[in-house]
Amino acid sequence: MTSEPSPTPSPALTEAEHTAFLQSIARVRSAAARALQAARSTALQRAAATGAEAHKTIEAAAQAAVGFITQLHRGLDSVADHARTTGPRPACQTGCSHCCHLRVEATEPEVFHIAQHLQAQPPAALADTISALLRHTTTAALDPANPARQACSFLVDDRCSIYPVRPAACRKAHSLSATHCADQSTTIPQNLRLLVDAEALMAGTALAYRDQPLPASAHELNAAVLAALADPTALHRWHQGDPEALGQDAHAPSTQPHS
Repeated sequence: MTSEPSPTPSPALTEAEHTAFLQSIARVRSAAARALQAARSTALQRAAATGAEAHKTIEAAAQAAVGFITQLHRGLDSVADHARTTGPRPACQTGCSHCCHLRVEATEPEVFHIAQHLQAQPPAALADTISALLRHTTTAALDPANPARQACSFLVDDRCSIYPVRPAACRKAHSLSATHCADQSTTIPQNLRLLVDAEALMAGTALAYRDQPLPASAHELNAAVLAALADPTALHRWHQGDPEALGQDAHAPSTQPHS
């Protein structure tokens, strides 16, 4: 999901297809809400069984909520793999990084998942990442109404340095024409089936988090990860339901497929 002109798959959804899309979101929401609640409950029970202190018990539940986002990511990877074998072959390949120069958004659990991945790195590597994030956010703040098409902070040598934990927006991103991407076309040909299935998973999972209730809104990736790394209380505040734990730029993910 980016602030750039939305890719326009063709043909657009029919009324029946849109109804089916909304039904898919509802199914994902229901199943994900049950699984997320179960994951948090299990974490609480295990922590209590070990005699953990109250703050440790709460932290265990928060970590379980963050870790649950990998279920969405695995689902998206499965959708993308299926699309590659049954539909038109994407033009995307290793070293192609046109879409890594667009605004990318991620939800709170994705941001904390990435932040924890980065915090496990050696101190020097983490310091370099924080410096890159600061440069990115400083540049973006110079003219927020006309953000530059600057490279994502995690793009290193035209490759994603956080590929295993990249957000859903990146996992669903694809193009059927590298030429269109290179030309910065406002219309990028894409696989409609992949888009619909991916966005149903993303929207349904976001709603499942909010049913807990846990904030799951879209934030600009670089600024949000920097906020998560800079504020050790952010995870706890998010788990307590604070919608501004990562800042005030959030907006609810749309339940409309790009069309």
